[in-house]
Amino acid sequence: MAAKRKLAAMAPVDEDPVDPSDELMFLCLGGGNEVGRSCHIIQYKGKTVMLDAGMHPAYEGFSAMPFYDEFDLSTVDVLLISHFHVDHAASLPYVLAKTNFQGKVYMTHATKAIYKWLIQDSVRVGNISNSSETKVQVYTEADHLNTFPKIDAIDFYTTHTHAGIRITPYPAGHVLGAAMFLIEIAGLKILFTGDYSREDDRHLVSAAVPKDVKIDVLITESTFGISTHVPRLQRETQLMKSITDILNRGGRALLPVFALGRAQELLLILDEYWAKHPEYQKIPIYYNSSLARKCMVVYQTYVSAMNDNIKRLFKERMAEAEASGDVSKGGPWDFRFVRSLKSLERFDDVGGCVMLASPGMLQSGTSRELLERWAPDPRNGVIITGYSVEGTMAKQIVHEPDQIPAITQRGATNTARRPGHREGEQIMIPRRCTVQEFSFAAHVDGKENMEFVQEVAAPVVILVHGEKGNMTRLKSKLLSFNAQKAVPTKIFSPANCEQLRIPFKSDKVAKVVGKLASSIPPPLPPNHHLKKPKSEEENGEPMVLEGKEQEHEQDGQEQQQQDQANPISGVLIQNDDFKISLMAPEDLKEYAVLTTTTVVCREHLTLSAAGVDLIRWALEGTFGAITELDITDAAISGKEEAAAVNGNAHGNGHARKKEEADEEVQRTTKAFRVMDCVTVYCRPGGGRVEVEWEGNMINDGIADAVLAVLFTVESSPAAVRQSSRTHSHSHSHTHTHTHARAPQDDDDIAAQKLGLRFKQPHPLKTPDPATRLARLLMFLEAQFGADAVSPIELPRTPAAHVQAEGKSLGDDGGGGGGGEKDVVMTNGTQAVQQETTTTGPSSSPSEPPFTVAGRPPHSPSAPTSTPTPSISPADAQELKRLHSLGIPVPGIKIRFDGGKYEAKVWLEDLDVESSSAALKARVKAVVERGVEVVSGLWR
Repeated sequence: MAAKRKLAAMAPVDEDPVDPSDELMFLCLGGGNEVGRSCHIIQYKGKTVMLDAGMHPAYEGFSAMPFYDEFDLSTVDVLLISHFHVDHAASLPYVLAKTNFQGKVYMTHATKAIYKWLIQDSVRVGNISNSSETKVQVYTEADHLNTFPKIDAIDFYTTHTHAGIRITPYPAGHVLGAAMFLIEIAGLKILFTGDYSREDDRHLVSAAVPKDVKIDVLITESTFGISTHVPRLQRETQLMKSITDILNRGGRALLPVFALGRAQELLLILDEYWAKHPEYQKIPIYYNSSLARKCMVVYQTYVSAMNDNIKRLFKERMAEAEASGDVSKGGPWDFRFVRSLKSLERFDDVGGCVMLASPGMLQSGTSRELLERWAPDPRNGVIITGYSVEGTMAKQIVHEPDQIPAITQRGATNTARRPGHREGEQIMIPRRCTVQEFSFAAHVDGKENMEFVQEVAAPVVILVHGEKGNMTRLKSKLLSFNAQKAVPTKIFSPANCEQLRIPFKSDKVAKVVGKLASSIPPPLPPNHHLKKPKSEEENGEPMVLEGKEQEHEQDGQEQQQQDQANPISGVLIQNDDFKISLMAPEDLKEYAVLTTTTVVCREHLTLSAAGVDLIRWALEGTFGAITELDITDAAISGKEEAAAVNGNAHGNGHARKKEEADEEVQRTTKAFRVMDCVTVYCRPGGGRVEVEWEGNMINDGIADAVLAVLFTVESSPAAVRQSSRTHSHSHSHTHTHTHARAPQDDDDIAAQKLGLRFKQPHPLKTPDPATRLARLLMFLEAQFGADAVSPIELPRTPAAHVQAEGKSLGDDGGGGGGGEKDVVMTNGTQAVQQETTTTGPSSSPSEPPFTVAGRPPHSPSAPTSTPTPSISPADAQELKRLHSLGIPVPGIKIRFDGGKYEAKVWLEDLDVESSSAALKARVKAVVERGVEVVSGLWR
């Protein structure tokens, strides 16, 4: 075991991922590690095939059905019935009438003809013979007859295609009409044998391997495992000896058989033996079946589907019938010594006889009734000629039990009650008759099955329809043959509801058609090496030709590299036959009979703050390299061209002089192409942005990412700061002169252009300095407290410092002096009003004072509690300069611990002064964040 594990670990591991569509799924709903209720599912490339739909002869009701609840039958495309036996076809009416199956059903003509009468008879017999009050009837006779027209009959060796699945039936040799099915899906060939026989018998064509077909998967029966049948002639001799022994002792011979199938083969053997032995011709041979006459008509109809022996016998019998003048009795199935017995009511049970009665498993019906009647008599005998399924009376009686249960009404009434028998107790019948078994089942034995598997040589073999022990032994024997093979065969024997997934990797080849085919350059012919002429070889100049050969090889390599560098782009179309074609989208209607619709998605949004440069920067940062386009208004371009043409049309061919416009109107739209699928148009004027893409699953996801980037850019601090920069505007306070300053650097120029770019203001943008200051104060109060924040009334000049110190001393002495400060608290926000009394060019009687936080300004005539101090001319000039920049007050003072620590923030450059380094760093960080996020201020 350790050596095996070591070898398994050293085995190469296939690391290539397998596409689920390249896996063959096989599922047994019945017939896995058992004989009965055969039903198998095959799935490959999205196509589903169901093989057989039988019922288990040992069970009743729904317990006899395959496990249909384990699979969605609505996905089945094709259902194939191999032959008419109950364990392969009896649940078909249930599938068609009681489930959501919507596929096609195929079987051969002979199978369909016999299936109709056989299933109808089994429903009637089951209803009559079973006395159980709790029996569940899975379908009725009406269900069977109503669904019968849904079945399509096909001939051997003919190929039929449905939903891309190719089906070809071949003779299986099991019973009349039995077929092996060759199934082809996307090039994968699967052979399902069903029940098959390779033995030459008296009326059927034996199974053969399909010629000139390479099978990829073989699904075969394993009924007899590795056991070998006794030679046919020896079996026939033993059978006739057993029957004659029973007759010679005055007994009755019971041969349980299926109504159709092996019964006809046994009738041919008995009729031929009786013809050769006149001493037994007085003993009747009965063929008891309610379908006897109907089935014989079917067999006579399909003589052409049988082997040469039947065809020869048919000609001889027809010649004899014509000679006698009674053509109606001619044919191989017009037996001379066999009598049809429709029911036991017409049977005179006196003396010896040979009785062929159905069903073959002795579960119910005529055969079970005769068994219970004849079992107590030791002169009688039971001969099992077919395969006995586990759990049936045929399998039990082979072991020769002393007693058998009586289940038929006649058997129960005819059997005397034993002393002490209780009411409702199972009545047992003593078995004294002899029991023998001779296998005439038309199944391959182990040797024939293994030879067939070797002849097919499929790389994958799946074993079904066999008891677990027989199947395991056959699997082991087949695996032992792998030692002689370079590529071992995979053998599987799945149980019911055990799913197999087998990968089949194949190269996918697409045929280029339409416009794409014409755009591809034709391939160069293969580079043949140039043959050296004799003259040059004699002259000793072979090097020249070698150089030419190298040039040709280089040309071939360059051509190959060129082909690889020019990929083909198109639409892949797979038809029902799984053939793949590559074509241009406009060729879909002609070559694929498909109509195309292109969905173009457009999203319109307005970005008031983010400019073109910021949008470009954000898209490149997120998606990498993008394509930038300049799109000019087509209408304007057309007018210019028309004007030029009209100018040339006027006299002497002189063009009309171009007029200078009073103002240049931007007509060019910037566009950014993201990942070759999403285009962002920045329309001129108003910040209008349009995002356009072709709708599909991939493009939709990329477009969502682009929109998210654009919205992020709009609300980013960079956009807020950019939208709040100074440009030509007027404050709420008016001066005697316009204080808009000319831009001095590139940033100011860009800011001024940006101001002209947008028509709608940003929500955080306001021309009122007092409002912007109020926002900053609100932010700082939230951080440090309302009592800790106060404005600084004097600018940062030496005179201001002196007056500030004097004011501080005056405050300590209780007096007032210096500049006047009026601080008003409104909802936690300090509103600051600064007034100056200096007279100068910047002062004017009509100039209103600054207002903060929307409060009404102080009137110059309004009385104040504190007299207005005088300030130095230098401070007045500095305040004037700050006001022209839109700065309401020079700075803000922040105090901590009752004034023990303080920090000053000068608003012009956001410089922070403090004796404490930690306090300075903290205040600086808070102020910068407040300016970026909340205020925007004047920078």
